Amino acid sequence: MKKLVALFSILATLMIVVSSCETKDPIVEKGTLQSATYNPATKSFTLTYSSGQTETVNAVVDDKTDPPTATATLKDGTVIYAGDATVAGAATIAKEINIVSQFVYDGMSLYYFWADEVKNKKPTVADVNPENYFYKILNSTDTQHGWSWITDDVNALLADFSGKSLSFGYNIGFIIINNVVYAYVKYVYDNTPAAKAGLKRLDLIGKLNGQFISTEQRGAYTYVSDKDMNLLYGNSTVNFSIYKFSDNNIILDKEVSITPDESDKDPVLYENIYTVGDKKVGYLFYTNFYDNFNYRLFEAFNKFKQAGITDLILDLRYNTGGSVSSAIYLSSLIAPRTAVENKSPFIVMDYNNLLNTSFDKWYDEAAPADKYKYDRKDYLGTYSSNDKNPLDANLNLDKVYIIATGNSYSASELVTHCLKSYMNVVHIGSNTGGKYTASWTIHAYDKELGATVYDTNDLKTDEKTKLKKWAMQPIVAMYANKDSKSFNIPGYLSPDYNLEEGFGYIDRWTQLGDTKDVFLGQALYLISGNVSYLPVEPSSTRSIQTIRKEIVNRHDEAKPVIIDNIKLTADDFQKLILLRK
Repeated sequence: MKKLVALFSILATLMIVVSSCETKDPIVEKGTLQSATYNPATKSFTLTYSSGQTETVNAVVDDKTDPPTATATLKDGTVIYAGDATVAGAATIAKEINIVSQFVYDGMSLYYFWADEVKNKKPTVADVNPENYFYKILNSTDTQHGWSWITDDVNALLADFSGKSLSFGYNIGFIIINNVVYAYVKYVYDNTPAAKAGLKRLDLIGKLNGQFISTEQRGAYTYVSDKDMNLLYGNSTVNFSIYKFSDNNIILDKEVSITPDESDKDPVLYENIYTVGDKKVGYLFYTNFYDNFNYRLFEAFNKFKQAGITDLILDLRYNTGGSVSSAIYLSSLIAPRTAVENKSPFIVMDYNNLLNTSFDKWYDEAAPADKYKYDRKDYLGTYSSNDKNPLDANLNLDKVYIIATGNSYSASELVTHCLKSYMNVVHIGSNTGGKYTASWTIHAYDKELGATVYDTNDLKTDEKTKLKKWAMQPIVAMYANKDSKSFNIPGYLSPDYNLEEGFGYIDRWTQLGDTKDVFLGQALYLISGNVSYLPVEPSSTRSIQTIRKEIVNRHDEAKPVIIDNIKLTADDFQKLILLRK
């Protein structure tokens, strides 16, 4: 009996203990998670609950992103996220998949050239940052070249494509001379803040707000620091210290204060006509393929036509590309008239398997009047209702001299490559930059901003608000000439006459249009046979060349050809979405 009493006593005690543990369960007492803060020193998050209790959890830091990020996943699947693991402060609490990350997946798995690679990379709750998620799922070749990108400011993106973005109005490169970093001016657009401040080609920017330009080493490459890039390409007034070459020295020239604005940037930067013996040579320096400036191309070529030029030099040495419609328009001003009149095939686009199959099927099934919407070819002689007929200024040439370098990309390469099917193209310069791909602007639901992913009627008001400013510019195609031949192997266009600007000496560069320019001189020599134009490499060495080190300018990293003449309707995009499902 005593044993039974003892047994009951023990059981009662255990029940009391269990009951006590249940009432003091810390999970119940914590309540709901209210906020989280990140501590970079300890690499941990401090969680605060509705009860007032706090909890510290370790973070996982991802150093592969820039800046590094920090995350922690709780037992219930909630994700805690810090966008910059080097900075202390409030963290993001995520309990469901970010709607913008979902948009990235839905759009990329449908339109991306490498869509098949994306299908098994669906976002999770941990993909709090849409930008990081976007770059994480890219094809390795795309990542290597930096072709695709995403933005949370679609209006600024489209303004940049039209030459109306906020800027100082210059194009610059970077170089180190005697351990000092300079931003050298390649050219300045007319009537922009930089032009009004007196900046000109070959000026050297040595200081920003009184401080020397700083750099960062990333792997094998040297970059200008983010701080100084934000000044050089930002939206604030900056005080520039301007230097210039003087003999073999660099001296301070002036100090200027400049405020950026949204003034137009006319890509027809310089044009001239040279009389060389019995030849009349037209020369055009073209900076970007902005389709809203096609009228300036027409004006320049009409001037050439009225003057009766016999030869043309097209200078694309710094042209990093742009819209496919501008590339077609420019080519239609140059190519043999018959090819333009006949609207001969000029470009063939190769999309992913779903898009190629769908477009070709719809093309075959469409009525004659609707076939153009699904045609993967683009044709010479086609132009928008806002432009004049290119035939009215067409030069009807059988040869063109194109200056193209490692700074010539995408639409510049497209023109050079695809014109070869119809005429003799003489390429002067160096291997081109290598952008043989094309992209669409993709918006979640607004067809006025690009290709769409969702039917606007299927989205709630708050979802539209979250998606409104976001857009992607991914690779959707590889372009080829009329015979479907691309230059993806070797990946660039090789010159007929391999030359460096200034023979590699930046202080031997000339002003635009100067016949002593190495590239222009070579073209004029080939046209005229006059040896006085033939560039001759200097025999003496200069320290400017031997001590220099070029710096990567990621701001001017070229973009793929922009397919701005999408003809598909909203219904067509919805059909593609259904086919993907």
